[in-house]
Amino acid sequence: MQAASYSKTQIWLHWGIAALILIQFLAHDGMEHVWRAFRRGQQAAAGDIPLAYMHVVLGLAVLVLATWRLWLRATRGVPPVSGMEHPALRLLAKAAHLLIYALIFIVPLSGAAAWFLQLPGAGLVHVVGKNILLYVVLLHIAGALVQHFVLRSDVLRQMLRFRQA
Repeated sequence: MQAASYSKTQIWLHWGIAALILIQFLAHDGMEHVWRAFRRGQQAAAGDIPLAYMHVVLGLAVLVLATWRLWLRATRGVPPVSGMEHPALRLLAKAAHLLIYALIFIVPLSGAAAWFLQLPGAGLVHVVGKNILLYVVLLHIAGALVQHFVLRSDVLRQMLRFRQA
């Protein structure tokens, strides 16, 4: 299904999830300290506990918003690609999007499994997934900038328009 443009909700979800993930990347120290203390059988520092719970809540929020976003994508569709890029770049963009979607589910789910089910292997998946997500998001940003400044397509502007649809 293809839409003429992204809906206002799709755009807000894109940027909301991006903001939550950025916060998670920048403010994960409290969770790391609590997790490390937990794994060693030690008491966590009192100041780290609220940060750990914030990390859990924001991670679950990413999961809920990502589910909503994927549902909208499936039911409403997305605008067609610009068609200006080489087929190899289109394939790279599709692969990057698929990987981002997979990781915005895998990372919170593995984090929740590590936290709530106390599965250390899930913690490893969480950390590795988080690191891969960082690099794929950077690739995604680079692709959007190439689309905008080199190919002069409308791709980036479509995700910046907050019009009602």
